[in-house]
Amino acid sequence: MVIGVALNFASEISGLAEPPKTPVLYIKPANTLTSHLSPVLHPDGIPAIQPGPSLAVVMARRARRVDRREAFDFVKGYTLFNDFSLKETSHFRPPVRTKCFDSFGPLGPAVISRDRVADPHDVTLRCRVNGELRQQGTTRDLVWKIPELIEHITTFLTLEEDDAIAVGVPPGRVDVVAGDRVTVEADELGSLTSQVVTELEFRESGTPLSAPKQPTFLALGLNYADHASELRFRAPEEPLLFLKAPGSLTGHDQVSCRPDGVEMMHYEGELVVVIGETASKVKRAEAMDYVHGYTIANDYAVRDYLENYYRPNLRVKSRDGLTPLGPRIVEKALVANPQALEIRTSVNGEIRQRGNTRDMVFDIPFLLEYVTSFMTLRPFDMISTGTPKGLSNVVPGDEVVVEIDGLGRLSNRIVSETEWRSLE
Repeated sequence: MVIGVALNFASEISGLAEPPKTPVLYIKPANTLTSHLSPVLHPDGIPAIQPGPSLAVVMARRARRVDRREAFDFVKGYTLFNDFSLKETSHFRPPVRTKCFDSFGPLGPAVISRDRVADPHDVTLRCRVNGELRQQGTTRDLVWKIPELIEHITTFLTLEEDDAIAVGVPPGRVDVVAGDRVTVEADELGSLTSQVVTELEFRESGTPLSAPKQPTFLALGLNYADHASELRFRAPEEPLLFLKAPGSLTGHDQVSCRPDGVEMMHYEGELVVVIGETASKVKRAEAMDYVHGYTIANDYAVRDYLENYYRPNLRVKSRDGLTPLGPRIVEKALVANPQALEIRTSVNGEIRQRGNTRDMVFDIPFLLEYVTSFMTLRPFDMISTGTPKGLSNVVPGDEVVVEIDGLGRLSNRIVSETEWRSLE
């Protein structure tokens, strides 16, 4: 897993009216990750794409609730990362479509051990296009330094060995197009080169994507109009996608932690679509051919941590064990119409949420066509399709059950942070 940090250079946020109060984090999924000298696609119909030179911190071992004073003990070393992106245009930044086209995350070429980099907070990052220096910045300008990032992230999300944190892109992104050769470099770390190619050239090259350790889990925000109105938002004009860390997923009859001191943590009962075949550039009319089946998710959110920038923040949605999933995958042949399923969520036996999948803003075929227009999905990747109206607060001791017609009953219990830590 690669976690990116946005708006982490002081010179980049100095002019913002409301700079973020905490690190702005996002996930670059497996389909984006590629290597030195591999091609990067320039999507059809997009005027230009933008490289993003970054230092990436590679973890040496599992890291959970790390004190910043000990953070470097968990670092294996450093490498280069090129965080390719479309230009940001949405309040709900960074939208998955902006950051997650296939090949949009070159990484490498090698991990340089920690003791060979004198000071990771004094590294000059440079981006050259066709040999010409076009962008430059130094990690001296980072708002949140590496120990602070590791401490912050591991308060809610477990990092595993070889996970990486891309600490941020300096201001001054430039446009590149097919035919350009882009090199990211830094003293002590070498260089990372990518050739930008047309979409046709990329597909014809048969460039392999990295083999994921975990399926990719996509989730959808505000995909029921009544839920959008409940939160005082308009229904979105395009899908509001976000990615969940693998460690956020848990199973049926497991527990989820309500953090100490928060005022609002709520359930979100959702239908999940499970992919059955590798899917790229799928058309709506054929979309259901790529579905293996369906299951249930409870996409808990801790709303206290939601900021205006880059919503939903990982602290809101990607905490360890915050997303129960199950109790089983039901094959699509056993579900007559996935767009006519009642969803019910109860707390301690009292129904609090009731809705029907017919009320989705974007239905399943549309979502599959949209997602696979830029992102290759593979077997057992999942899309959680959003929640209907009817949210309410949950507290330690509550039993929360999500039921969907024909899919079963997903049960989960809320525990305090103290109990959660004792169970770990």
